Amino acid sequence: MNLSSNSEEAKILDTIKKDTIHERLASGLLCAMVIPLIHFFTDAFYNGLFNNYSLKIMMLGMFTYNYFFRKSLPSRSKNFVLMISIAVTELSNIAMGALAVFYFPDCLVFYSQTSTLIYVYHESFLISKTVFLCLLAAKQTVIWTFYTYMYSGFYLKDISAYISGLISVFLLYILVGYYDYKKDISLCKSKLENQTMHKNILAVVDSISDSILIIDQSNKIIFANSYGNKLVNSSSASNFFKRKKYYRRYCEEANNKKKILEDINSLFKTSINTEVCFGILHQQNELFEWKGKLIFWNNKESIILCGRNVTHLVNMEKESSESKYKSALLRTVSHELRTPTSAVISLTQIIESSEHFSPENAERLEIIKDSCSYQLCLINDLLDYAQILSGCLKITKIYFNMHQLFLDCMKIIKVQLNEKAVKLELSIKNIPDLICSDPYRLKQVLLNLLSNARKFTQKGKIILETNYEKNNVMVRCKDTGIGIAKEKIKELFIPFGTLESSQNMNPQGVGLGLVISNMLVKELGGNGIKVDSEVGIGSCFSFYIHVDSESSNTNSDVAEENTKIFMKSIYPKTILKRNEILIVDDTNFNILALTQILKNEGFSCFSVMNGEDAINSVKARDFSCVIMDCEMPIMDGWEACKKINKMFEENLIRKIPPIIAYTAHTSEVYMNKCKEAGMKDVIIKPCTPEDLLNKVKYWME
Repeated sequence: MNLSSNSEEAKILDTIKKDTIHERLASGLLCAMVIPLIHFFTDAFYNGLFNNYSLKIMMLGMFTYNYFFRKSLPSRSKNFVLMISIAVTELSNIAMGALAVFYFPDCLVFYSQTSTLIYVYHESFLISKTVFLCLLAAKQTVIWTFYTYMYSGFYLKDISAYISGLISVFLLYILVGYYDYKKDISLCKSKLENQTMHKNILAVVDSISDSILIIDQSNKIIFANSYGNKLVNSSSASNFFKRKKYYRRYCEEANNKKKILEDINSLFKTSINTEVCFGILHQQNELFEWKGKLIFWNNKESIILCGRNVTHLVNMEKESSESKYKSALLRTVSHELRTPTSAVISLTQIIESSEHFSPENAERLEIIKDSCSYQLCLINDLLDYAQILSGCLKITKIYFNMHQLFLDCMKIIKVQLNEKAVKLELSIKNIPDLICSDPYRLKQVLLNLLSNARKFTQKGKIILETNYEKNNVMVRCKDTGIGIAKEKIKELFIPFGTLESSQNMNPQGVGLGLVISNMLVKELGGNGIKVDSEVGIGSCFSFYIHVDSESSNTNSDVAEENTKIFMKSIYPKTILKRNEILIVDDTNFNILALTQILKNEGFSCFSVMNGEDAINSVKARDFSCVIMDCEMPIMDGWEACKKINKMFEENLIRKIPPIIAYTAHTSEVYMNKCKEAGMKDVIIKPCTPEDLLNKVKYWME
């Protein structure tokens, strides 16, 4: 057994003992006052007031001593009280023994028991070391051995009884003190664990960035973490919540008629553990979402309130909604603009192919065609930007000849230069014969950079450089144009922005060309476009993309040098003999344009303006091909195509004509939607008569 300990719980127990020694001794002294008085009056009643006067004087002396000592006890120090407690115990032991032996031998058992309890009450309570416990146990044993001898003497024939009695008293004194101490240590340990847990929980609650308040039924704050205290700023719950604008349960407008305090107090009328989300409070340009739960706190009904700063979440939702709206708007605008553009270009090409018009009209048609082509470029920019924002842009990587791609780009820009005094130069180093990337998107980036250089370079030269190293293609487009001020460079990549710092510049477009090119470079595996420029000297736009060379995959499909890139057909051919084509479109001039092109090739054309009429037409007549717009009133093209296929499965029609989608949508999502609906192929508005006729003839043969 070892009572000696420097543990935290032993220190707590020692502190408790010292803190309660005044109270313990005061209670003991009160008993020491009451017992002599009871003894005095009882003896006077039975034996008379003047008999046993020595005993009565001793009882009065004990009462008086304890009374005055107890009265002066509060002013004494803890160490003094500790020594007095030990002294009182020893005096009590002597007094109990003297009373038992010399005055009341018949009450020896009572007085011995009283002496033992006084020892336990005053002395063993203070023991914290095993040595002291053994000494005090020996002292108690010796004292009452002495009084036993004084009372009855010792008889050697009963020596075994004396020895066993002495040992049992000694051991029991030790065991009582030891296990009493262990019990107290266990209680202190539990208290310490509870304190530690309490501190940990408080630390966790305090570290939470939410504002936590606990209020009672009078709206008094009875607990708050650090964020809660900071938020309410020492004001009461009533004052804090009254001053704030309340958006009740996420209503669009602040509800000034309904106060949050009314909702909070109504929670007291519900059952325990009921949880309610009240809404949002507007405070100092910040939004806090408040929730409440009815709980028991210190055995009283209370509400725990949790306020979370949701300003950034609301802003993110707002930005996300605006971004989605912007993307949807761009897709819609692009789609709607493509439709009339497609008709204008188609009709222009039809007129242009005719031999009966004057040179002036030919020039006018060329202007119309160029304007529509330019408008189509703007539409494509809008559509690409919307696809990138919505994450729908599809990068299709194939093996192709990059050297030829660069030459094609240079040819296009050379035609656009006309008579400008600008020289074009191309520098290609270490480029493999074939590389793997998306040639369409790479060409889009190159043409944008070259086109910008052409616009802003009046004389000098434009240089396109490329170099291959470690599966990275480095590209630089340098010019000797008017240049860009350093502080304006960052504005190049702001959507819908144009630079207008010079009267020599003639910005065109919607300000998306470089933005889209920068995004495309990242989609192709680069880090975006880097710009170096100096006003009056020129500019250099550079980027790199990660590619695979031919050696990394010799079995891959390779695009031929002059191959046009378009969506491949996804179903086997259907053989039909008739040359009747059904055109389904809700726009009349699209129907007229398609009809003109197809009739010039000898096809018979029929037209309807929605999917429902298309189904009825397919029921009534066997068509060689159906050109189906996707978005129409009453019934769209996708739904109509599904129903036509279902009619064939149910034997309601003899055969399914090949249905070709005719749409302005270019994203992979819409391509898949057409495929899932059962459409054989897709024609993107606007398209050239050649592409239209090639696809129609392919599916009719």
